[in-house]
Amino acid sequence: MAKKKTPTKKQSQGYYANLWSGQKGGTGKSWGSRLDCQRHIDRQQDFFLLDIDEGNSSTASFYSDYLFHEPAKLTEVVERSSLANALLEAPRTKPTVVNCRAGSNEGLLTWLTNKPVKRIAQTLGIRLRYIFVSDLDNDSLKLFRPTVETFSPYMPLIFMANLGRNTMGTEFFESKEFQDLLKQYKVPVVRVNQFDLELKRKMEGHNSEQRLLTWGEALNHESFGILGQAEVQAYLDDFYEQLDAAERLADLEFSATASP
Repeated sequence: MAKKKTPTKKQSQGYYANLWSGQKGGTGKSWGSRLDCQRHIDRQQDFFLLDIDEGNSSTASFYSDYLFHEPAKLTEVVERSSLANALLEAPRTKPTVVNCRAGSNEGLLTWLTNKPVKRIAQTLGIRLRYIFVSDLDNDSLKLFRPTVETFSPYMPLIFMANLGRNTMGTEFFESKEFQDLLKQYKVPVVRVNQFDLELKRKMEGHNSEQRLLTWGEALNHESFGILGQAEVQAYLDDFYEQLDAAERLADLEFSATASP
């Protein structure tokens, strides 16, 4: 029986998977992944969604039509680490948005170190990206150093500063020590401001139809009015521009680091 050949680089047609993570709960990982889903829709670019936050699968609630047919789960149990394989299967054919649960770094590392993920991803032309979502509170920021030290050999990293969730100020984030850490690992930053809370409530079911509204649906929903719709559009435009630039910079830096 002939041995199955591993695809060569010439056969590579992979895409990317954006892993919205960051260890601490409540920082806005689902918020960021929902925005990323809408970015693909607005550009008429088909994509997959993997929502692996079992306790709060809010992204899947809004964008269920795009769910990948096979679920993924990050586990620290080596013998079951293949449960995460969909993270590499989905971006073989479409760009993929991944909403991770809080505290999933150990499970992700277990998968990366016990499966030939990096080699197969490179062969297939797939780029995994880690987007660290932080509310800029001290406990969240302290988790960034071990995260970037652990995952920078495996994938590009992007830092999302979710100012809309910040309650303790930005002194730690703006400190020389933390900014030097970002510069050391050349991690680009996406800054997301507070979104109007009343408009957010309407998107989350507090509207005349009592249903969840995607960002795209909000843009055309009469309850938002002309000002609300304009605010949604401006928020999306700003996020798309920042994430586009951050992806380019992160990918470029990772490629340069990974080159012989």
